[in-house]
Amino acid sequence: MKKSLFLLLLISMPAFSSPIGDKEILGKWKLEVNLEETIKEEVQEMNLIEKMIIRGVSGMVQSVWEEIHITFEFKKNQVLLLHVEVDLDEKDKEIEELAWKRKKNGKIIIDDIQNEKVDISDDGYWKLMDGKLYHFDKDGEMNENIYMVKIK
Repeated sequence: MKKSLFLLLLISMPAFSSPIGDKEILGKWKLEVNLEETIKEEVQEMNLIEKMIIRGVSGMVQSVWEEIHITFEFKKNQVLLLHVEVDLDEKDKEIEELAWKRKKNGKIIIDDIQNEKVDISDDGYWKLMDGKLYHFDKDGEMNENIYMVKIK
């Protein structure tokens, strides 16, 4: 009898477990970009002159990027607030409204459908993996250097 009850419990557990829902996505997420690694990967495909130019400005680009803070605030009803804060000479902060949707396969699509200031022309998507939202290009290739971490 105990074996039957235990077996029944094991068989029925997947029926009670639910897939990851919107509640895991809702909230603020900080965009992280490993610029140094991204530049290294892109430089490999360039000619000598392009490599010299990129290496010459990459330090400046890195220092400017460190002063830019981007967060995405996923809200109910597919509302997404994009927060951009720049700490250069004076603090500048902008908030833009975008849209997001979650597909059944777990892909998260960000769309600038109602916003003239923001252009998200990338056909890629985001996917929650190991507590981070990773960016994938339109061909399904993951970019490990671009991801979001949830702000608690």
